[in-house]
Amino acid sequence: MKNLFSTQLDDLKFIAIQLLILMTFGLASFTKWKSGGIPENFTNRFGETWMATLPGSLFIPFYSIVLFETAVALLMVVSLFRMEWLGSSNKIFLKSGLILSLFIFVMLGYGLRLTGDFGGAANLFFYFGAALIALYVVEVKLKENRSE
Repeated sequence: MKNLFSTQLDDLKFIAIQLLILMTFGLASFTKWKSGGIPENFTNRFGETWMATLPGSLFIPFYSIVLFETAVALLMVVSLFRMEWLGSSNKIFLKSGLILSLFIFVMLGYGLRLTGDFGGAANLFFYFGAALIALYVVEVKLKENRSE
């Protein structure tokens, strides 16, 4: 049985990871859902790309991003409620959210490169790298748990 009071100081890094990912994708998805449709700046940026030729124009690219960002935010909420910060936890929702976030950063990076925003695409390497490091930290803890 998980016990909130069994949290060790070392476990708190997982809460920080959960909150950072939740903040990043929760706020991003909330803003996009609140916009009430595809924002004009998204249409302006991608309206001249091949994505605008898809059925429904930019509906699929925009809402794919929104759904994936929402999924990551929800995975972090579930991870927090399951107390996956505890050292003995299997961290399946945290790990799943981090892996999905890597793919989101790839999608966002592709979009930025496609529109010629090479500086923005380069910045996404830092987000990707931070998520990859967080995933590594989680994997190391899971490996420690298996060897104990």
